[in-house]
Amino acid sequence: MKLSFISSTAIQNAMRQTIRQAQNEMTSASTEATTGVYADIGVSLGGSTSLNVNLTREVSRIDSILSSNSIANQRMTTSQTALTGMGTQAQKLMDQLVALSGNTDGSSVALAQQAASSTLSNVIASANTMVNGEYLFAGTNTDVQPMTDQSATTNGNIQSALTTYMSTKGVTASTISADQITDFIKTQVEPMFTSDASWSSWSSASDQNMTSRISNSEVIETSTNANSSGIRYLALATSVTNALMGTPPGLNQSAVNAVTKQAISYTRQSVDGLNSQASQLGLSQSRLSDANTTLNAQKTILNTSIGDLTGVDPYEASTKVNSLQTQLQTAYTIVSKIQQLSLVNYL
Repeated sequence: MKLSFISSTAIQNAMRQTIRQAQNEMTSASTEATTGVYADIGVSLGGSTSLNVNLTREVSRIDSILSSNSIANQRMTTSQTALTGMGTQAQKLMDQLVALSGNTDGSSVALAQQAASSTLSNVIASANTMVNGEYLFAGTNTDVQPMTDQSATTNGNIQSALTTYMSTKGVTASTISADQITDFIKTQVEPMFTSDASWSSWSSASDQNMTSRISNSEVIETSTNANSSGIRYLALATSVTNALMGTPPGLNQSAVNAVTKQAISYTRQSVDGLNSQASQLGLSQSRLSDANTTLNAQKTILNTSIGDLTGVDPYEASTKVNSLQTQLQTAYTIVSKIQQLSLVNYL
């Protein structure tokens, strides 16, 4: 009978290999127990790895759109707040002008002019609002301040034009009729604000608004600009009030009443225009909200698919970790015992 001998070194090396393999497996199992997904997705999924890559890329694309939509929504919300403030200022001015109707005493006119100046200042400040380094009412010219106060120059031009007009008609401030002052306002003052060439001295904004892709198939306008009729007519109303009431030019009561009536009309058109601007932004915000709802639903479905594809049972992974820990402890014990073997103990 032949006896075969097993080297203690061979056993020790085998145990070391077992320990190394168990340590690698425990690292993977610990990662899976913690994250809930395969430690090495490529090895685990094989040919299905490309599907996981495509799904993950789609989720990233949706996250990018949602992030862009958040910025666009912030821009529109702040613009809505500014438009609401402009509308409130316009309404206050109209209330002041209505109270002035039929009343030409100096204090009432002065109050109306103060209200007009305050309204214009607030409107220009609101129109020059910035968010994230972009001017909200500049259209696509987001790096250019949209509005500049040209009221002093414009008021002087209006008064000079009135002097020329009265000279042509052969009348004075005390004799000009209501129809004549109304004709002057409509034919010479109004074009200073409705004409793009004249308005360019007030506004550096672009007529083209910012657009944003809010989903795969939808692109909407997500800003507004200072060239809108609402802002133009409000500037026109304030200029008519400041340039043609009081002294100069010292119009007669009938003419002042006509000026007041026309200023009220322009202010009313301004309120309507500002409300229309706000409504357009509101529609865009509604579409953006619907798009976000759809995108989030798509993202949930995709994440569920990714989870089904790459997810592992955390309890099974934890059990595997515990089993490997026991295996490692046993291997360590065996190696330790082998290392303690010595012929000295038996001599």
